[in-house]
Amino acid sequence: MFSLSDSRSLEHPGKTAPSALWVCLVLFAAFFMVVPGQPVWAAEEKPAKKKGAKPGKKPAAAKPLSVTQLAQLNAAALFGVPFKINKGRFSVIYPGAGEFDKAFTSRGRGRGKVISNIAEVKNASYRKLLIDGHSKGKPTLVGMMGGSALSLFELVDDYKISFRMRIPRLDGRGRFSFLLNHQGNSFVQTNFFQDIVIASKKSRVRSKNKRFLVPASRWFDKGPQGMPVSIACKGGKLSISVGVLKGKKEEMVEVVSTEVAEPGPGKIGFSFEGVSFMMSSLRIDGKFPSAWAEKQMAVLKKAGKLITKLPEKKAEPAKKGLPRKGPDLSMPDPEAEEEL
Repeated sequence: MFSLSDSRSLEHPGKTAPSALWVCLVLFAAFFMVVPGQPVWAAEEKPAKKKGAKPGKKPAAAKPLSVTQLAQLNAAALFGVPFKINKGRFSVIYPGAGEFDKAFTSRGRGRGKVISNIAEVKNASYRKLLIDGHSKGKPTLVGMMGGSALSLFELVDDYKISFRMRIPRLDGRGRFSFLLNHQGNSFVQTNFFQDIVIASKKSRVRSKNKRFLVPASRWFDKGPQGMPVSIACKGGKLSISVGVLKGKKEEMVEVVSTEVAEPGPGKIGFSFEGVSFMMSSLRIDGKFPSAWAEKQMAVLKKAGKLITKLPEKKAEPAKKGLPRKGPDLSMPDPEAEEEL
């Protein structure tokens, strides 16, 4: 039998020394008593905070909106409809649901009027003459007998105005004028797209094409599709073109053009008398009028009507259908048990 007395002391060969095993057991027990309930190696030390550590960065403040961004938020108040903008150029299209009246001031003359909500044209004969059968554009407005319209916004020296015009009945007494760069007594005007009148110079340039030197009643297409019209000002040149059928194809032909020395910014509009017409697919493209937009938005801000916050993004709707179920891990896999 093992006994502690079997081991001899080096100092006193005749006496026994305590067993080394007994000493190890005592130390081992004391080790576990240091951290009760868990072994020492299981304790995790929390990293000490460094002195002078900087707190996390605060989120950057939102950048102020640009003039064009503010203008897009307030598009209805500025142009009557939302607009697109790319590289400083904007474009607007006027449908025929009353939006035209939000961007233009219209007036009737005598019994005449301008109707921008096509649904309000109730008279069956007018609808048949001006609207029905027109398939090459979406009606924007109807002008009856006499009236005028002038935009609330301004265009600068680089723009293009395009539309289709349907005039089912036209004689020598009918008048139609389109105004450009209108600012007080300064304006540019074209009469039935055959000439260009510059008020500041008291000059008039007529078409050089013999086809368009005769009254418009002799060359204007009175069919249900009417004629496309394009008025463009670019690089100091103002040109007016109309679409002419050549066989089954429709080609744009320049009617008149002239040099204009940096025309100032101004409004656009039209006036008519003794004629009824329908204008469709009215579209305006051009350099964005930043100066005018800033002035108008200052007015809106003073009145407390300026929109300055982007709309909040709506949460995406939940996907339809039940979610796919994965394997049930709570039950043993019989095939795996067979392999084992």
